[in-house]
Amino acid sequence: MKYQVADYVIDTARYRISTGSAAVPVEPKVFDLLVYLIRHRDRVLSREELFKEVWDGREVSDATLSNHVMSARKLLGDSGELQKTILTVRGRGYQFVAPVQEIPDAAASPDPVAVPVPSPPTTQTSKPVQAWRLPVAMGALLLLAVAVFGWTRIAPSHAPPPDAGVPYLVVVPFDVSADAPEAWRPFADQVTREVIRNLRKISGLKVVPTTSAFAFKDNKTHEHIRSQLPDVRYVLDGVVSISGSNTLRITAELEDLKEGRLVWDKDYEGRTDDTNLFAMQSEIAAAVSHSLQVAIREEERRALDEFPTANLNAYELYVSGRHELELLSRESLPRAIELFNQAIALDPSFFDAYIARSDAYRQLFAYFEPPVSMLPAVVKSLAEAQQLRPDSAEAWSSLGLTYVMAWRWKDAWIALNKAKRADPTLAQTELGFALYYSGLGEAEKVKQALAAANRLDPLSTELADWGNWALFTVGESEAARAWIDEKIRQHPDVGVMYSGAGVGAYIAGDYERAVKLAERGAELDGSPVGLIMLAQAYGYAGQKEKVLPLLEKAANAGTYTCPYESAAAYLSIDDRNRALSLLGEAVEKRSNCLIFLRNDPRLEAIRQDPRYDVLLTRVGLDDAALAGYKR
Repeated sequence: MKYQVADYVIDTARYRISTGSAAVPVEPKVFDLLVYLIRHRDRVLSREELFKEVWDGREVSDATLSNHVMSARKLLGDSGELQKTILTVRGRGYQFVAPVQEIPDAAASPDPVAVPVPSPPTTQTSKPVQAWRLPVAMGALLLLAVAVFGWTRIAPSHAPPPDAGVPYLVVVPFDVSADAPEAWRPFADQVTREVIRNLRKISGLKVVPTTSAFAFKDNKTHEHIRSQLPDVRYVLDGVVSISGSNTLRITAELEDLKEGRLVWDKDYEGRTDDTNLFAMQSEIAAAVSHSLQVAIREEERRALDEFPTANLNAYELYVSGRHELELLSRESLPRAIELFNQAIALDPSFFDAYIARSDAYRQLFAYFEPPVSMLPAVVKSLAEAQQLRPDSAEAWSSLGLTYVMAWRWKDAWIALNKAKRADPTLAQTELGFALYYSGLGEAEKVKQALAAANRLDPLSTELADWGNWALFTVGESEAARAWIDEKIRQHPDVGVMYSGAGVGAYIAGDYERAVKLAERGAELDGSPVGLIMLAQAYGYAGQKEKVLPLLEKAANAGTYTCPYESAAAYLSIDDRNRALSLLGEAVEKRSNCLIFLRNDPRLEAIRQDPRYDVLLTRVGLDDAALAGYKR
């Protein structure tokens, strides 16, 4: 069906709006809203009905609806002052009031209008670019074409339960062909992330998220994949080839691990300066979906056609920032933030750049810098992202986890619940709930939240580390032991796993194991935090003479270390006054470790000290505050 409103034609079969021979760019949800208003133009539609029918019952703000109505009016040359097309009925809702002519598909002439996407700019940046970045600046390439972003995906309408029998697949990091320079590696990695995001838009598929998928970057053998993810049945792999003449080839293949057969494979060829490569974004997803006999819903097809920015220079900076973000170091994260800032300056509506920048700030907040200095930056960046997409699950999830780590308990509860209602498939949200419940001492709910997070993102190192802490600080020593043993098996070379496992071991009274684990953690990690954890293990194991030299070495490293963990080390040598002083310093610096203050078994020696009660109050974990928190 087509609807004609004045000079505009709304084509519901092709999801297009045109005027004359020109396409009118339109966001998918604005298109959905406009069509629903037109189809029900005989009556006033309440906000509640629009939320239910257009947003599938998801909780969105009135501001979101108002902004979409404003955009729909603007598409048809209307405004809030004129209201020639969409009338606001105060206190009731909205009604479409412009004359509408219905044109059945059989009577319609062929539509000459192209896909309603603004043409990307053709000008190139004047600054030098790396080899892998050149195709992005030249013409959009596959990066936009295969369009998947690990940080901002659209939630499926109905997330499949783990036992629903839906195809479960992992996309392993694509390789760079042997004849291509290694400088193309960030390009290939970004293609992989984009493929993952595309596939995760399809509700009939269950796809391993980026954080777990990249655990296979150095080992993609089927035996290794089976050992790490025994429930995964399908593996999608690929190779990126680029020649000096700007010729691009992506070879993709889908294999069935259970039957040991090739399900589908295809070569995608084109030039890096050929904007027709945009079509590849839906071709790969559609081909995989078709080969697995999974239907793609209409709204999912529209979602596959989305791209993050029309400014290719901004996208070039974004890809560089993502590469720095993945390095996850104290040096790379500020570089990532600067690149994201530059991308946002070029395109202030670049939502993905805001989310990625927020995550870089959050990693600095969690691991590398005094949290009190990073917290405002995280919140501000997420607030700017939410101005663009108020109902974004990713933004609410990141904000919720940040609020937990900053012990803003009530704000955390609200944000995490909004995230879960918007998209129940984000493991980060479940991790936020696990840490929230750990702070409150709800052991069973900690285990439930971690189990849910582990199903969603089973190889996430962030989840592995924090999950261990959440368990042993609420007294679940056996569960913590089982959890961390499995995570060390999955990530045998990650030092923080061993350091955290050492803490759990000495809390459980297994001092010999604690020292061995902590020594291994310090050996692999080499960070001041690893030294502090080793000092704790020595202290509780009775080797108290080794504690102060290690703490001094950590203090002289010149990087931020959490005063909370240093306090635990001083308690291992019975220096309560120094420990309490450091805990006070941790409060001033807004240390994220303080979420464990109420229940951490290591603090048993100071629980009767009046200064400890003051700390609990300042962190919002005293009895009176706890009574007001939701469970």
